[in-house]
Amino acid sequence: MGVATAISSMLAGCGADGNSVGGANANSGPGGAAQGATVSGTVASGSPVPNAVVTAVDVNGKTVTTQAGGSGAYTLDVTGLAQPVALVATDPGGQVGPFVSVLASTPAAGQSATANVTTLTTAVSALLTPGGNPLELAIPANLSAEVTPAKVQSATQVLDTYLTHFLSAAGVSNPAAFDPIGAPFSANHAGADAVIDMFRIVAQGSATYLTFIGATSAQGNVDLTLNAQQSPGSVPQPPVPEAAATVASLNAGLASLVADMQACVAAGGTGAACNVVDPGYMDNGYARISRYDANLQSATVVFGTPSIVETVGIPNATGGQGATGALIGIPYALSAPAQGQPQAYPYTLYTTVQPSVRTRYGWDIVGNQLPFDISATSRATYRNFHDSFVNSTGSHDASFFDAGVTLGVNLGGPGGRNIDAAHVTGPGLPSAGLWLVHSTVTGDGSLAIMAKQPSSQPAPGTTTGSNTNEYRWSWATLPGGAFTPPAKGFWSTGKLDGSLPLYGAYTFTLYDSTGAALGTYSVFNPTPLIDAQAGLNAYGQGNDAAHPQGAWPVLGADVAAGFLSATGAYAGAQAALNVDFTPPPSPSPNPAQLTLGKINVQSEDQNKAGCEATVPVTSGATSVAVAAPTSPIACSFLAVDNASDAAYRIVQLRSKNTQGVQFYLNETYRSGQNAPDAS
Repeated sequence: MGVATAISSMLAGCGADGNSVGGANANSGPGGAAQGATVSGTVASGSPVPNAVVTAVDVNGKTVTTQAGGSGAYTLDVTGLAQPVALVATDPGGQVGPFVSVLASTPAAGQSATANVTTLTTAVSALLTPGGNPLELAIPANLSAEVTPAKVQSATQVLDTYLTHFLSAAGVSNPAAFDPIGAPFSANHAGADAVIDMFRIVAQGSATYLTFIGATSAQGNVDLTLNAQQSPGSVPQPPVPEAAATVASLNAGLASLVADMQACVAAGGTGAACNVVDPGYMDNGYARISRYDANLQSATVVFGTPSIVETVGIPNATGGQGATGALIGIPYALSAPAQGQPQAYPYTLYTTVQPSVRTRYGWDIVGNQLPFDISATSRATYRNFHDSFVNSTGSHDASFFDAGVTLGVNLGGPGGRNIDAAHVTGPGLPSAGLWLVHSTVTGDGSLAIMAKQPSSQPAPGTTTGSNTNEYRWSWATLPGGAFTPPAKGFWSTGKLDGSLPLYGAYTFTLYDSTGAALGTYSVFNPTPLIDAQAGLNAYGQGNDAAHPQGAWPVLGADVAAGFLSATGAYAGAQAALNVDFTPPPSPSPNPAQLTLGKINVQSEDQNKAGCEATVPVTSGATSVAVAAPTSPIACSFLAVDNASDAAYRIVQLRSKNTQGVQFYLNETYRSGQNAPDAS
């Protein structure tokens, strides 16, 4: 049985995972079936995961399921399950990715055992696997081979060794014997939960890491690679970074902060109800938070549990280093779901908070203080072609995955009219950096990466036929596939797989229409840097009859047949398009729990004319209407049945994972070999 089939079977209406040697009263008889036995514990990422769906799968593939309460606490009847057992916990809201835990021994008849399902138990589970993918333990054969009392104890010792200083600082007694699976705890940001608060699990390429939230490399942050090759004697013991106190204080106040944020939005985003927002607030040039993110103008917005992305220095009045603040992500939805449906959060508000005496919990929202609307976010794209025409590389169009960073310079934002060009440097980019200028394609109002990168600053007024701000540094194909990247300025000349830091900051230098510099700004990417393996894994891990594209959404067949074909019903120029789709599966059959947030439709012809529009997707929706822009320049989605003017069309389904990384599904059609490359 493969990973996809095993996980899909156990998540049929559920989702959860975990690992443990087992608490007191565990039955250590090999292969013994428990009778009248229960397992209980807490599902938490630091904060509890309310209503988490917890599923246990045993060594024979048998499963049982339950749902946690609002505090993340659950109890599961494991009567009849044969040891060992894997537990998988999924968040119905998609805010945190599947957590895994294990029981090497099940409790005896009439007895109980504790099996928490948290970030740390997922780390232990990953330490049991050759490649660091904890969900592999949902496969009975892997359970039998990898989950034994001795192996779970060794993996736990590896984790305890790595966490020694953090456990001591949190007041956990006897850190060397800490049992993240079997030790009962409450998700109250104290003791063991304070340690859980401080860490996240990040997958990059074929590796998985446990990394401290908020620490910078200058503070001595050392990530723990999660796989079965680790041993207690070879694991580092990083010191507790100075940012730990900041993380602990802020985690304790995040629930109150988001409650105040909810009240602020309900009151219109200003006034006495918005004490949570500092008087000096500014994010990307916007002095009101409801203008920084226009979605917050809706009184029906529903916020989820915030998370800390990175600790940052807050400048003092003289421009020097002041207090230590933090960049946080607040997930949200545009409205509450239909009755009986889980609350999904397709959007994330990234903003900066600082210590403050203005609120009862000691923090308020101050923003990033940048004067322009500029950003950097990680992205993976699945480019699925519906044609096989030859492209500029001399190869036929073929589907592939790529990954990189989206460099946003919003010309419609504060001061945007003054921006003529931008130069960006940072992790994963060419050593000389990248130049972005205005595009000739009617699109989303952002600067585009020049298709041919100049050796020096371009002349004022320079434009590009490119309509992308997505730099691609990694690519991959399905088995048997082949792909050669085009020689374009937005493509790396070599794969950067496995050579990227987990997080990074980018330096933007902006220029006006005279060529003079407007300023240089550091922009932190709030999402982990990834390679194309992330997109490939999201497709391949869970790809079965029930989930033909794994964790990805699926475009409606009628749209593909009618709009992405030269003979389709909508092959001619279109002023609007109704796009239907199947949202990403929830819970997901693999670690990439995706939430669909936007639909984009774009087209460009051989003369570099084009048209592009983007609309949001509300929770529970299965179709949206996308209209071509009517201002400032009206356009239509270009025809693909005109032999004298070859063009491409893309219907792009934009999702994000639980860490905010964008996952774009580009359903693509080129009408001839003279059409621009759509890669």
